[in-house]
Amino acid sequence: MNKRISLTMIVCNEAAHLADCLESVIDKVDEIIIVDTGSTDDTVSIAEHYTSNVYFFPWNNDFSAARNFAIEHVSGDWILALDADEEVHFQDTLSFHSLINTEKDKEAFLLPILNPISDSTGEYNTFYVLRLFRNNGNYRYIGKIHEQVSIQDQHNVGLALGPTIKHKLLPRKTRQQKRNRNLLLLKKAFQEDPQNPFLHYYLGVEWLMLDKPSFALPFLQKAYSNLSDDNLIFRAPTLKYLLISFRALGRFDEALSLSLEASLRYPKFTDIYYLGGLLFEEKEEYLVALKWFRQAIDCGEPPVLLSHLTGSESFLAYYHLGFCYEKIGKSLEARGAYETALELNPKYSYPLYSLFLLMLSEKGPSFCYQHLEDLGFLDKPLLCLTTGDLFFLSNHVEQAYLCLKTHKDCFQGDQSFYFFYGKYCIYSGREHDGLESLNQIKTTSSYFPPAQALSIVALSLLGDYLNAKCLALLLWKNQSTRCEGHIFLCLIRLTQNQTISPYPLSIRGKETFPPTKELFLDCKRYQSQVMNNYPLVEAWSKSLESLMKSSENGFVTLLNDYVQRIDDLNNRCIAKYGHGWLAKR
Repeated sequence: MNKRISLTMIVCNEAAHLADCLESVIDKVDEIIIVDTGSTDDTVSIAEHYTSNVYFFPWNNDFSAARNFAIEHVSGDWILALDADEEVHFQDTLSFHSLINTEKDKEAFLLPILNPISDSTGEYNTFYVLRLFRNNGNYRYIGKIHEQVSIQDQHNVGLALGPTIKHKLLPRKTRQQKRNRNLLLLKKAFQEDPQNPFLHYYLGVEWLMLDKPSFALPFLQKAYSNLSDDNLIFRAPTLKYLLISFRALGRFDEALSLSLEASLRYPKFTDIYYLGGLLFEEKEEYLVALKWFRQAIDCGEPPVLLSHLTGSESFLAYYHLGFCYEKIGKSLEARGAYETALELNPKYSYPLYSLFLLMLSEKGPSFCYQHLEDLGFLDKPLLCLTTGDLFFLSNHVEQAYLCLKTHKDCFQGDQSFYFFYGKYCIYSGREHDGLESLNQIKTTSSYFPPAQALSIVALSLLGDYLNAKCLALLLWKNQSTRCEGHIFLCLIRLTQNQTISPYPLSIRGKETFPPTKELFLDCKRYQSQVMNNYPLVEAWSKSLESLMKSSENGFVTLLNDYVQRIDDLNNRCIAKYGHGWLAKR
């Protein structure tokens, strides 16, 4: 007979996440028990859409009490516990039922939980938590905060590689609010039980996540001293957080000493070698750092009970390998490491910046573009957009245009593509194509206001001042873009040799200098193969210079720009005619 699995949850104001959580597991459990502890949003109505087993428990600052109240209403043979901001991911045919049917001698299972550092780059920490256990009366929660299931016999607990629980990456403000709440409860629990190593661990983690490593350190040191390898699922992350705290406080020697000691005790703990490599890298001992990063790669993923940062054995380690190689002058090896990092995780785009600058300085823009194309990196939308932006910022607008032009099929109507493709078209002298691309951006898109601003630039460069002024007026009428609208109206008047009133330093609390400077720098990057409209470009450029002179910051920026132009001219002349050219001046 198939064992019944009951999902238990305690919730409070989780309307934003609850449905996603339940959808991820609804066809994998036989019963859903939800206990609400005082929601004021739509949490209860969402819960009732999925189950009739919704109960209410008055919040008393005791998570275990609420969890155990939920267990009292369970009718299934096994209990699965989840939080509303978690989702379950199933690999192949692996399910909770297959897990408990396969390992029939176990009464509880540790499941992997992924805590993301960044969803966009695929960085996350893996921990193991006890979330699946028999409903036989032997398993109940203890601890008012960061509650745990009490275990009477470790041999009854199995270790499952899946299913996997993935924690959502909450907004920073929400995370900080929860951590402050947790700290208050932990401090109270600590007063009642000051020798509890688990409380030391959680206090250290909360302080560290609140960017208070000096507060975190003594708690983590105490936890690491008192937790044995019998509690490796706590001792391993404590070790990592200790190293991170030492590093944040600049106490590198203590951190390195602990790394060396830990590497002997836990020779397969990949993350220790990665963190040690970061320490040596920061101390500028690049040759030693290289050895530690290579060791992290050689280790691969560590044993499951050891806390693990995804990528410390692959793309993160290769990225730092590249950095260290570059620092010791081995550019070819650096390029190879950066490329490997990008191949392993195209979502992690940071190596592209270093790889791009390395190739651009050594080989030039044409080689750089073609090499990235040959590697297939430009087929990936994120890397393609990033490369285009890097070319544009380094004043190689034609290559920026080619990146997006050649790979437009990869984007499938992406609003960001229309914006950046339009931008590169405009500043490479293809104003009509740029306007056509910008016109495809939806009014609801976050790219719509800056697209209107770019359209004004294109129309002005084409000499269509009437339509440019109409768009500028639309920006001016919108309070959120009034500053930009005013800037463009001034520019259009100056371009037509008309006078303007004194240029304000700010409009509705927004400074006029930053957007003016951005327009000025973008105009400097203008490169067209056909210079039929060069007088219009020159007029636009002179108008921008006039606005820049209206503020002290703008004047200083212009002065530095002129000095840089003179230095660039001198360098080109020296390269062509030799140092004797300077004597003839």
